[in-house]
Amino acid sequence: MWRWGGRVWAPRFAGRCLAWDVTVPGTLAERYVNLTSKECGLAAARAADEKMKKYGNALPSMEFLPICIEVLGPMDPNTLKFFKEICKMISVRSGDSMELFFATNHISCLLQRFLRVCVLENIQLNADMCN
Repeated sequence: MWRWGGRVWAPRFAGRCLAWDVTVPGTLAERYVNLTSKECGLAAARAADEKMKKYGNALPSMEFLPICIEVLGPMDPNTLKFFKEICKMISVRSGDSMELFFATNHISCLLQRFLRVCVLENIQLNADMCN
């Protein structure tokens, strides 16, 4: 699982700051495979629920949003809704209706790069163990 967090001001939250935490659960990880084998996106939804339990009330002056995207691409429904809202606002300003498409492609490329690093790191660890 990979995490990254931060804060940003967001008009969607009536002028309150938005605290966010990005989590990328492994779709095929032993912890989630019993969920993801039944329904697409359940690892992301579970990770989002866990983040809300952990941080939901920790920052009373801010809104908290877990951004959860599985390694193989599915997103938590709230994450997808947030991306759609942001991309819609960008589309209005830029005049380009393809912003959501571009954003999801960019996220997909980032996930592929992340997977590449993970796979290569595991290959190197296994090679080191064998020697």
